[in-house]
Amino acid sequence: MISPNGKTLLTLLYLLVLSGALGGFAAFGSKETTVSVELIQHARDGSTMVAIPATRFAMGNEQTHPDLAKLPEKGPLRPYHAVLARAADAWRLQDEAPLHEVSLKRFAIDRFEVTNSQYNEFLDWVEENGDESVRHPEQPAGKSHRPRYWDRYNPLATGEGMSSLAPFDSETFARADMPVVGVDWFDAYAYAKWAGKRLPTEAEWELAASGGDGRLWPWGNSWQWGLCNVGGDKSGSDIQYRGRDRDGYVYPAPVGSFRESDSPFGCSDMAGNVSEWCADWYSKDYYSASPSKSPSGPPRGTFRSIRGGSSQSVPSDTRCAKRASYEPEFRKFTLGFRCAKDL
Repeated sequence: MISPNGKTLLTLLYLLVLSGALGGFAAFGSKETTVSVELIQHARDGSTMVAIPATRFAMGNEQTHPDLAKLPEKGPLRPYHAVLARAADAWRLQDEAPLHEVSLKRFAIDRFEVTNSQYNEFLDWVEENGDESVRHPEQPAGKSHRPRYWDRYNPLATGEGMSSLAPFDSETFARADMPVVGVDWFDAYAYAKWAGKRLPTEAEWELAASGGDGRLWPWGNSWQWGLCNVGGDKSGSDIQYRGRDRDGYVYPAPVGSFRESDSPFGCSDMAGNVSEWCADWYSKDYYSASPSKSPSGPPRGTFRSIRGGSSQSVPSDTRCAKRASYEPEFRKFTLGFRCAKDL
């Protein structure tokens, strides 16, 4: 229960199972993690944040994708081996290696992804005040912060009978309790600065998702369908049945819809639903030179880091250690963000 002062201490016990995870990723063994969770109410955007204590943890991953073993080390390749060979670099998961120790100072991170309702307050403020005080110095000139999918997605699908052919419309992503999507890195940066926050670093995001004990997914080492919103066997956004293969949503779900899969720190939707922008520039070999204290990514780059996977991801792409990236100007219905702040 949340106390009147907006803070609470919860003790969460998570038992990690010994069985292997979906796709062949090995479990790290059985252990219990006890975490005291402090919730903070952030007044500017009405968000609930989780205070993460100063922590030293092992970041990254020392495994490879199990399908890599299907590629023969030597000898002639059969036709289907050519397909495997093209995917070999990705299956080596080299950008998640090496496993390395990282120390982080105490910080706070949003418990939930930023919603349309919260983002709309930011847009109202920008309309009245402009974005000069919150925009990133490298933000493209003349940029609008309005999410891409709040307007008609496909203006060509307006004729009689054509609207039914469109995969979604603006209402699919505009509900107040849905995570805001169709925003680029500059939008996320500006919102965070307006709210008196910042974007989380990759290290902060991974710690908040994993609890720092090396688990594969926020809930543990065993994959379970229905614990988060990912790609799979589904046929509509209004599905009521949530069985073994169905999570009930083709597109993003309202934030906090899968509370049983919260991370040890109590953060929701850190696997699936929408991928999330991080502060860092992305480099596939950054971990080999990463500082051990408060790493914040390389000084420059072409792509910004994202974490968490989305409603269109396969399970292995929603692991806590999984890294990905997009150009800072990229916008998609699978991509949103949450914020962090120093404590």
